[in-house]
Amino acid sequence: MLLCSVSLLAVCRAQADEFSDFDSPAAPTKVPTSKASPAGKKATANPTPVATLSVSTSKPTSAEIERLKEDFRKNPNNFQTLQLLAEDLYQVGQYDKTTALLWKYVEKVDRGGLLLLARAHEKRNEPAQMIKALNILIAKDKKDYDAFYLLGNAYFLQNKNKEALENYRTSIEINPKFELAYLGLVKLYERQKNLYELRALYQDMLETIGQKAEYLAKICEIETNDGTFEAGLDRCKKAIDKNPENASNYVNLGLSYKGVGQIPEAEKTLKAAANRFPNSEFAQYTYAKVLGDQKNYVDAFSYYKSAAAADAKSARAWLGVATCALELQKLDISIVAFKKACHLDPKNAAAFRKASAQLSGSKNMDWSKKFSEASEQCTYSN
Repeated sequence: MLLCSVSLLAVCRAQADEFSDFDSPAAPTKVPTSKASPAGKKATANPTPVATLSVSTSKPTSAEIERLKEDFRKNPNNFQTLQLLAEDLYQVGQYDKTTALLWKYVEKVDRGGLLLLARAHEKRNEPAQMIKALNILIAKDKKDYDAFYLLGNAYFLQNKNKEALENYRTSIEINPKFELAYLGLVKLYERQKNLYELRALYQDMLETIGQKAEYLAKICEIETNDGTFEAGLDRCKKAIDKNPENASNYVNLGLSYKGVGQIPEAEKTLKAAANRFPNSEFAQYTYAKVLGDQKNYVDAFSYYKSAAAADAKSARAWLGVATCALELQKLDISIVAFKKACHLDPKNAAAFRKASAQLSGSKNMDWSKKFSEASEQCTYSN
């Protein structure tokens, strides 16, 4: 029977009944690593730390789970069966049962079982329990970079940025090629909107892990958003060479051309991106904005509509449709688009009210009243 520490006592009591039909083992036995399980699954030797985090995506049937339960009842000393059962419960989304089972036998499960326990708590958004499980693992091996990565995730969930940062970095120090830990840092820096650290991090990833298309695309995006357009031109061209099917690379290249003052090249690049990638909201919207800024409302209207078609939840696309339609006196379309834009983003109520005032100024009182009533409804409904 699992002896609970004071910190885990409440957890153990709460979970005791969930698997009360499993007999407690009389004595610990070594987890087998080479025999097939009673359920017909192949057992594998302890995988490397990276592989341990890769849980199979194939979902077991309820019959397979019941067979594992029965096998464990018959042989409660077979902890390989225990962990296979826990993995199957995890795969079908029964994270509460996964954690209950693994905590009940926590002193018996191996490294893979403890990592699975932490991941199941992560799925349940229970970072404090993750930390408890991972501390057990780290106490056994202070070089377990998987454990430090998951510990970073736990602190990230608690909004403890300093602790998350320290554990992601520890994971990378132990294994400089461990991509998941880098991606944890990406998540952290994106939440902090720290473009400086993000740029440096992706550069490290390119040098350490490899010239991956997604890394090049992110650096292209970062340089563009950070206003370092000269660097953006170089980064975005490299990103396009690596992946010519990523619409964002072309759009960011166009924006970088605009940023360095090469306006004709910028417009040419953005137009080509919009025409090549009709399903990219980013490409459609960006070129539509260029046209709108030039007061070419006819063509801008068309591209804004394409942006809204590409992403029906794009508030900015619907606002573009609304404002262009207003300029073109397509007031029935404009009011509908304003309603959509305002519903998706309440801040667009201000533009809606401004449109009403514009109509009032042009003496179009009937439509001005309709716009005014709709904008007020939008403002107060949100």
